[in-house]
Amino acid sequence: MKKIAMVVVLVIAAAFAAAPEKPTRTLAVTGTAEVSVKPDICYISFGIETLNKKSAREAYRINAEAMTALSAGVLATGIESKDVQTSGFSVTQQYHYDIDNRRRVFDGYRVYHSLEVKLRDLNRASAVLDAGMNAGATQVNHVNFAVENPKKYTTEARVEAVRAAQAKALTMAELNGMKLGRPISISESEPGGWGQYYAQANVDVGRAGGGEESSSLQPGEFKLTRTVYITYEIQ
Repeated sequence: MKKIAMVVVLVIAAAFAAAPEKPTRTLAVTGTAEVSVKPDICYISFGIETLNKKSAREAYRINAEAMTALSAGVLATGIESKDVQTSGFSVTQQYHYDIDNRRRVFDGYRVYHSLEVKLRDLNRASAVLDAGMNAGATQVNHVNFAVENPKKYTTEARVEAVRAAQAKALTMAELNGMKLGRPISISESEPGGWGQYYAQANVDVGRAGGGEESSSLQPGEFKLTRTVYITYEIQ
């Protein structure tokens, strides 16, 4: 009898051990939120291009004099010297192709120097742009209004995104006669390449620095978005 009882107990235990676990039912939702942020910094890039037929040295000299005048004009607006930086410089030979003679023809030397100006008083952006053009800039490469450190603004968006996901999950569970359980996984998407958020301003170089018709730059706002992905247990 004891042997039979032991066999029965072992068979029952084996049956329970072999019984498959009940799968966990889940509900996956996303939540998205955005916050409006005003730019807090502006980057303006000026360029000066100089062409000279015969001498690279002469092209360099002329360009250096023009850049000195440009720097002085920008600094005269109250920009600190630490916020004015060379962002590009090159000396190249220029050619064109003579189709009739099937050969390259030397045109001269090109010197290009670009200057990046950073300012945090966005109300002065138009005045700085005008000053640079009046001081001899031949190009405006870009005017970017930016959020210098966008991560400090994302906490609010993250909280709102989680709340949106929770509300969505509760609604879906109730509509389907289920009870929402604990979250078992949470993740979020980072906007591509965290760093500075930029907005390119439209600049009419022909009008900028043109006396009475000065430029007018509008910083606008950014929308910083956060998306979270949450999976809940459901009962």
